[in-house]
Amino acid sequence: MNSETVTLPLLSIVIPFYNVENYISDCLESVYNHEIPENLYEVICVNDASPDNSREIVLDFQKRHTNLILIEHDVNRKLGRARNTGRSIAKGKYIWNVDSDDMINKNSIQIILKECELFDLDVLIFNFDRKVDQKQSTNNDYPFKHTETFKGIDFLNIYCIGNFSEISPIWTQVYKREFLDKQNIFSPPINMGEDVPFTLKSLLLAERIKSITQSCYVYRINDLSLGGKIEILPVAEKLYEKCFICARLVYDLYRMVPVKELAVRKEFRAVSNYIISIYTKYYIRLSKSEKSNFNTLCRINIFYDFKVIKLLSFKNQIFFLKHVLCGFNN
Repeated sequence: MNSETVTLPLLSIVIPFYNVENYISDCLESVYNHEIPENLYEVICVNDASPDNSREIVLDFQKRHTNLILIEHDVNRKLGRARNTGRSIAKGKYIWNVDSDDMINKNSIQIILKECELFDLDVLIFNFDRKVDQKQSTNNDYPFKHTETFKGIDFLNIYCIGNFSEISPIWTQVYKREFLDKQNIFSPPINMGEDVPFTLKSLLLAERIKSITQSCYVYRINDLSLGGKIEILPVAEKLYEKCFICARLVYDLYRMVPVKELAVRKEFRAVSNYIISIYTKYYIRLSKSEKSNFNTLCRINIFYDFKVIKLLSFKNQIFFLKHVLCGFNN
């Protein structure tokens, strides 16, 4: 028997990738730009059947870094499932989901691990930078404060009322893996909007959560990202995921919030309402064939979606009935 003690990493960084050969090198360079031993963390890259040269770039990094693990999907299974695949083999005490076209700031791993370990956190939230072309600047829309440790529901009440949209990015949060497993929190198997129900459920159920002022992440504004593509050329499946499936999942969380937490319940319902309501601005830009595909998805799932369709304004309910269910003027 080998008497050597196996040291498990403290942090697992999960990076699904698909069609990001122009960005993933920068992402991985940033992941290794830290003044700590590499055995303290692991990097799990999940190839979601990427058709480009991304896999070869990851393999080149793997030759230089023994803590990099590559997992292969035989077919594209979407971002949510890819994140779950990475997490399924993670050994770290904490999980950080990083998008393959983004980056993390230098020495942010040290900052994160220090906070998580010192305060035994279920969730740590931090600020981020935006990067457009070569210009990088700190996000000031809703900067997180350096807080004490709270129960999740109390953190939401004190710091997040009126700003739930700002707490939804999954990459601004690090989670204790044991907490996620215990609460059965997984990414939904979709590409669009998958982080919203994941983060909101995590914040709602956390026993120990805090935020810090440091900016640990770099969000790259990229027209080729999933979010960027739907703004330019919306397609039926992604629009349905972004608005209907996501709204439905958030509405289910609304019903989990204790009745006495009126302000938090109102926020969850408002998020669900907002998500379902924005589908109209994308729908009118769909091609005729994509409108037909979208209408079919809605008709098939009308029983499941009814609970969020009723959140629409009367005007938008009429729009849904006329254009989606009846298919007029498409």
